[in-house]
Amino acid sequence: MKILYHHRTRSHDGQRVHIDGLVGALRRAGHDVQVVGPRAADGRAEGGDPGPPRASVLRELAELAYNGVERARLASVARDFAPEAVYARHALFCGSAVAFAKGRGLPVVVEVNAPLALERTRHGGLALAGLARRHETATLNRADRVVAVTRVLAELLAAQGVARERIDVHWNGLEPDALARAADGAPVRTRLGLDGRLVLGFVGFVRDWNRLERAFPFLARHDDATLLVVGEGPDRARLEALARARGVAGRVRFLGSLPRDEVLAHVAAFDVALLPEVTEYASPLKLLDYFAAGRAVLAPDRANLREVVEPGGNALLFEVAPEGSPDGAFDAALERLAASPELRAKIGAAGRETLARHGLTWDGNAAKVVARFAELRARGSGR
Repeated sequence: MKILYHHRTRSHDGQRVHIDGLVGALRRAGHDVQVVGPRAADGRAEGGDPGPPRASVLRELAELAYNGVERARLASVARDFAPEAVYARHALFCGSAVAFAKGRGLPVVVEVNAPLALERTRHGGLALAGLARRHETATLNRADRVVAVTRVLAELLAAQGVARERIDVHWNGLEPDALARAADGAPVRTRLGLDGRLVLGFVGFVRDWNRLERAFPFLARHDDATLLVVGEGPDRARLEALARARGVAGRVRFLGSLPRDEVLAHVAAFDVALLPEVTEYASPLKLLDYFAAGRAVLAPDRANLREVVEPGGNALLFEVAPEGSPDGAFDAALERLAASPELRAKIGAAGRETLARHGLTWDGNAAKVVARFAELRARGSGR
């Protein structure tokens, strides 16, 4: 099948992993995929996404106007490519791929990783919040199918007005070879001088909502522990300053962004893999990395995580304290994991088994997408 894949992603963080993962899986399955996204000349950033922009009427109107540029690009590519279906990664104020597909009579599926109108409103990034919400809802309802990355997200979209019967749920995935072999973290521990230490670890784009400072009281009590952060992001400076103020700066190490093919080896160097906080609708890639490396996961008790997490089985969950309250449950759970290598090994083994049982790979997701396109084409959707 010839699939036109559209996105509006300029960053090279986890969002790019999503794109490359699904596109690579579709191509491995023998499908011809043409990707249409922002050009370097449009200001593509080589680092991570800095987060939601500040509210600006002019910026948001420009985001809407950019649909015209995108539709022209899609039409230009389609002249030679002749796509049979369109897959689009949702962006706020972005309806170009759906409009293009409908104009050509092509089936179109839109992948949603977050309720962006809600997310940007929460973080002060929308001046035209009402327009953004209406445009988002209308665009998703116009698509033939919507792929949400968690059931929680699917219900949020439905509450916003997106037809629930049009929404499929596909959790994010990993490359199949992540399951084929167990990563070895010993060389990384030796190279970083971590042999004999208890290594707490985190992977991902470092934002304030990750709440990595939850681990600092534990570090203050345990001289033999190190927090290893694999990733970069806007919250790094705040965390470094806070670590200095708490007297644990020497035991918090930032490695920065690493090539994707090096991540699992570093995760395998962790004793405890931390997911201190997560948005309530996310399908976090880091959780799947932790599972693949067979690490003991410590994560908040959230409904979206419970879609794949079995408390006490493949992860230890803690009850999230109200804002401003002590993180006693996190601290107690971390102490429990630190004291028991046997518990860590049991949880880590269960995590790897979870990936296989749930089929959480990009190849599995690609197969679902292709099957949906085949169904839509058979009944003439888009025409």
